Parts: sequence; structure tokens; C-alpha cells
Amino acid sequence: MLGTVLLMGSSYPFAKDVLAVMSPLLYSASRYLVASLFLFAALALMRRPLDLPRRDWVPMLLLSLVGVALFQACWGLAMTRTAPSLGSIVMTTTTAFSAILAWFGGRRLPALGWAGIVLAFAGVVLVVNNSLSAFTVTPGSLDGTLLWMLAAFAWAFYVERCAPYNLRLGSLRVMAWTTLLGSLVLLPISLAFDSLAEFGRLDDRLLGFWLYTAIFPVGVAFLGLTAGLDRLGVSRVMVYMYLIPVAGVGLSAAFFGDPLTAARVLGGLVVLAGVILTRVALDRAARLPRPSPA
Repeated sequence: MLGTVLLMGSSYPFAKDVLAVMSPLLYSASRYLVASLFLFAALALMRRPLDLPRRDWVPMLLLSLVGVALFQACWGLAMTRTAPSLGSIVMTTTTAFSAILAWFGGRRLPALGWAGIVLAFAGVVLVVNNSLSAFTVTPGSLDGTLLWMLAAFAWAFYVERCAPYNLRLGSLRVMAWTTLLGSLVLLPISLAFDSLAEFGRLDDRLLGFWLYTAIFPVGVAFLGLTAGLDRLGVSRVMVYMYLIPVAGVGLSAAFFGDPLTAARVLGGLVVLAGVILTRVALDRAARLPRPSPA
């Protein structure tokens, strides 16, 4: 799982360079299309079922619209507007959104969970403000952050709603089909505004970055993620997922020159503390017996 975390975190700095010359929708759609083919190849090599039962087509399409098309559209658009480190930190709020969705679904959320949610979003404000001495947030500085938060919500919704299908079909098959369907939805939308000629702008280095972000942070990392979910369960996998912003921020600063300020580091730690509290509250609530109906 540590390798999976490192791969997922590495997508942020590598994508930033590619998006300097490539439109975000085309980038997201094309890399996820390549990743889906990789996942289907992995399924075939492992001799697992590839087909999708007829009754699951509509649910998989709906999940792919939110968990891939919307998620990746927001991810790419947000990346063009913000530093990679900000994105990797804000995406950690997926846990907070998962808790809110669970609460709307009727699950009990203790006060500790709500405190964690408030703490996580307070940390996001500190990360966006990026200063410990002055308030610098303006409406113009929020567009990228709001896109990141919409992406985090979309991913939380996807993970939450995929759970019953993962149990019945296997998480890798669900991931492969939703990745394929989502990329096929997003690709024609991107081509309505962009052109495949944009690939001609990529030199060998950027083409390598594009291919890397398709195969490794999505394809290989999703293999590791689905294996972890199947073997370890959601709660134990989430412990490793908390390291994704550490990998994203560290790689962005070390190899791509993304400024690492005290405010951003402190804000990231506050976000991390908030989502850990939220996850602890969710796990405790899940172990409590549900009240019997009157």
C-alpha cells in the first residue's frame, strides 16, 4: 500500500507540467482511457471475469459520470488553477465528505466526527490563505479550491456508492468499467472544445509524463488500491490514504519547485488531523449496534 500511496501522490506534480501545454479535459479523458485499457488487461491476465451483467450497466454508467467524468474534469481544471500541493491536501477532505454522505444515508455520526469535519475544512482555509500573518483569501483565489472540493465530493460519492457492487462484482472489475465508461463520456466533451492536435505540443519529456500519469498513478495504483480494499478493508486502507498528501506535497516541492510555506504545511497537518478524527468517529459508529425499530 505504501507504493500505491506514492504513485497516487505523484500524479499531482507530473500532471501540472503536462497541463501547462494541454487542456485539462483532454488530458483527463485520454489518460483515464489508457488507464482503463490497462485495468482490463490486468483483469484478463488474472483470468477474472471481464463482462458486466446487463442489470449493472445503468448503475456503472451513473457511477462513472460522478466518480470519473465529473471527478476528473474538476481535477484537471483545478490543477491548472492551483499549486499541486494545494490539490493533494484538499483532496484529503474526501473522508469528511464520506462522513457527511453517510450521515445523510442514516448512519450516526458522533460529535467527534463533526469536530473532525470542521477541523478539516478549517485546515483547507489555512492552506488556501497560505499565510500565518494576514488574511489573503479573495473570491478570485477560491475557484480552484472549490473545484478541488467538488472533486473530493465526487470521489467520496463514488467510493460510497461502489461498495455493494465491489462486493458482488469485485472492486477491480468495477474500477475498470467505471474508468472506461467515464473516460468515454468525458472524451467527446473535451473534443468539443479541444483537439487531438494538442498531443503534438508534448515533447518527449511531457509525453512521458502524460503516459506515466495514465499507467502508474491510475492503472498500477488502482490495482494496488483494489487489492488493498479486498484484503484489508476500507478502514485499514484509509490509514495509508492519509499519506497521499505527504507524497504529493513532498514530490512537488522536491522535484518540481512547488513552494512549501509554513502556512501550507500547518494547514495540511490540520486537514490531516481533521480527517483522521472523522475516520475514527466513523469506525466507532460502525461498531455500535443499530437501534431496533419500535
